[in-house]
Amino acid sequence: MEESIKIITEYIFLKQKLEQGDLIIVFGTRHKEASEKASELYHNGQAKKILVSGGKNRITHKNEAEEMSQVLISLGVNVDDLIKEDRSTNSLENVLFSKKVISEKLGWDNIKKILVITKNYHIRRAIMTLKKHFPESVRLLPVPYNILGFDKDNWNDIASGQEKIMGEWRKIKEYLAKGDIEELN
Repeated sequence: MEESIKIITEYIFLKQKLEQGDLIIVFGTRHKEASEKASELYHNGQAKKILVSGGKNRITHKNEAEEMSQVLISLGVNVDDLIKEDRSTNSLENVLFSKKVISEKLGWDNIKKILVITKNYHIRRAIMTLKKHFPESVRLLPVPYNILGFDKDNWNDIASGQEKIMGEWRKIKEYLAKGDIEELN
């Protein structure tokens, strides 16, 4: 059992050295931690543009991209540096709709590295989805944030951690079989 937990932990939780990028993408959420992380990266000069992606949240019924934009502006992000994708309702749509927005507003020739912000338990699937649908020439750099009180060291000791991590474990297998995502090297 302990070996299985170790395998799952190493698989799900991605971490990479932070580098400067051309764009920050924030996957839709109702949690302010995502916007706070994006603001921190922006103010530290990690990227000059932020794309917030998310439509109507199924819990709050508010538009995620709009809510995140408001938080980012309140944290001092210049409105001209924000790009919104405000129609998506799931991770695959976040990626597909953001791909179109990037093409229209920035052009893929201007994007070499993207900092990807999402929940710590969702980061692998988010990167796998982006890898499947974004140009191969773009490097995807994971920037996870912790939520719900668990991380890679204690997820198996917390009920919400077990639920979220095992849910991702199942979703990744399912979406790989459907062809919606691509395995990472």
